[in-house]
Amino acid sequence: MAPYWAEDLALTAKAMGEESRARMLLALLDGRAWTAAELADCAGITRGTATTHLNHLADAGLLEEVRQGRHRYVRLKNTDVADAIEAMVRLSPRSRPLMPRSFQGHKHGQELKQGRTCYRHLAGALGVAVTRQWRDQGIIGADWTLTGAGRLWADSAGLQLPEKPGRALARPCLDWTERVDHAAGLFPELFVQVALERRWLERGAHPRAIRLTAKGAEELQRIGLVVPLGSNPTLS
Repeated sequence: MAPYWAEDLALTAKAMGEESRARMLLALLDGRAWTAAELADCAGITRGTATTHLNHLADAGLLEEVRQGRHRYVRLKNTDVADAIEAMVRLSPRSRPLMPRSFQGHKHGQELKQGRTCYRHLAGALGVAVTRQWRDQGIIGADWTLTGAGRLWADSAGLQLPEKPGRALARPCLDWTERVDHAAGLFPELFVQVALERRWLERGAHPRAIRLTAKGAEELQRIGLVVPLGSNPTLS
């Protein structure tokens, strides 16, 4: 007899197993709240159809609704949902969820490979390069814990780490384009938040694309991270 949770697993997989919903879920991996109209444009469907799909995803426990005045936004429910989506992408036989169908599609694909948000932390070649620097310098230990040196570095970067975090400060997350681990967890999420606020990082043409600015390269070097600007970071 199948385990009692088999029905729940099938429900979740079915909710993800429709291309328009998959496109919306991938867009929501940028960690922000989106409107139905924005997600409809992203998926190439009507707003009414998008609303139906979003209701289905919310009923399956994958999304949460945020209301501000008359406006309704949706976002991924939590990091578990983001991790599940990334895991499904890695299991994909092609592992190319954004196959270029046009020049713009090709441009977006290149941007996402170079640097992107994986929910709220940094991924792609840029994310892997930053993670390598953190590990080489002992900021993140061999067991993927944030070290004492890491806390000092976080202070120098202006990250406000909680005294008693409710989840892991750092953990490995397998990058679906680079095929090696980048750093996930509260520490990398705070880094992205601060880096965007200070314009060390900026968003590209695709909503999830992230690139390093000239200011960012200089500021990171000042606090001990050498990430080349305008080159493939994985080759540094």
